[in-house]
Amino acid sequence: MKLRIDKIPKTDEDLEEIQREVESEHHDEHQHEHESNNLEQVLGEVYLTVQNLQTKVEKLEKENDDCKKEISNIYKIISKLLIALSTKDDNEKLKNLKEVLNLLE
Repeated sequence: MKLRIDKIPKTDEDLEEIQREVESEHHDEHQHEHESNNLEQVLGEVYLTVQNLQTKVEKLEKENDDCKKEISNIYKIISKLLIALSTKDDNEKLKNLKEVLNLLE
């Protein structure tokens, strides 16, 4: 720790000034340490929040993929039903209706 007074104290005022500087320096160090602890705490909270968000993103991506599969399945069912309704061939109707049943299972 470097003091601003570069002379040997000769009076009580010199000693008081040195004491003020030492206390000020100590206070600054303590405040810096306190701020450092707060920063570490905030960074820890940010890290946990990022992890939670990442978990939620992964869950939403999986749900999104599941929804895409279900929508695709619905379109397949609708197309098979349209074919079954529009064809006059009973074998074709039966085939498409069986495929609809398989898709619904």
